[in-house]
Amino acid sequence: MSNIYYFAYKQPATGGDFVNIEHVTALQSMGFPATMLHTGRGEAPMLPPGSTPILDANPKADDWLVIPENDARLFEYAKSLPCRVVVHNQNSFYYFNVLAGLKSLDSAKFGHMICPSYGNAAVVRQSGYAGSISVVPPFIPDYFRPAAKQLKIAYSPRKLPVESGAVRGLFAARHPEFADVPWVEIAKMSRAQVAGVLGECAIYAAFSNLEAISLSVLEAMRSGCIVVGDHGGAGHDYAQAENGIWVEADEIVGFAEGLARAIECFAREGAQSSYARAATAKSLEYGEDAFREGLRAFWAARLTRGQGV
Repeated sequence: MSNIYYFAYKQPATGGDFVNIEHVTALQSMGFPATMLHTGRGEAPMLPPGSTPILDANPKADDWLVIPENDARLFEYAKSLPCRVVVHNQNSFYYFNVLAGLKSLDSAKFGHMICPSYGNAAVVRQSGYAGSISVVPPFIPDYFRPAAKQLKIAYSPRKLPVESGAVRGLFAARHPEFADVPWVEIAKMSRAQVAGVLGECAIYAAFSNLEAISLSVLEAMRSGCIVVGDHGGAGHDYAQAENGIWVEADEIVGFAEGLARAIECFAREGAQSSYARAATAKSLEYGEDAFREGLRAFWAARLTRGQGV
């Protein structure tokens, strides 16, 4: 029987780490022989059942190893193994940085790739990658949903601290009439806590950067926010004129004016504004059922009959 191993850090920290956990959890629930190989020793309580230290693993030739796109050492390690390899490319910016440092990318060894968006997949294909590319977007949990909306602006400045500070300062200077509108910073929160903030805030100021898919933007859209700002280059699949006020973060005048438009829209139309309704409708395409079916189809096509499912 073929096994599916996803590489993992014993202490997951990034959005991509948790998406990999969601992959394995879903695969296990569908009966696939999937688990995680983690860095470290002993048990890994934050990872799915059956997770094993990578140093104890011995993948066979008919097994599959899924590696992230952002670590050249893992590409070199995977080349030394007899098993087949899938690259889970959750960020092309990181992937091409790694690719630049590799002597070669053996298309036979690394001939399967999962991407989270069609825009990301297109960029990879344009680079000359000749392997199989499958798009399996992550899902937005149902606990992201609108609550009683208040005129507040949620934002996460982590990826663009300079730009976010500049936008806030310029917005305050150009629109003193909105000085009483609170800004709510999203930082050091659990995902459930983030959902609570987004559910209450009428507006989300997006400072995404170097993305293949922006989970934070999709979470805000699902939560019924009027989204203003930058999708980080990842919004080609979902950012449309009717579902957000899309402005690149360094266009600080346009960003500030977009925030003013959003406040006026909320004052005029309330929580059921045209932007919010269109955003919520689009985000529903990123549901758990669609995610599970995409994942099932990818792996069912790679496991031969009688090997798992």
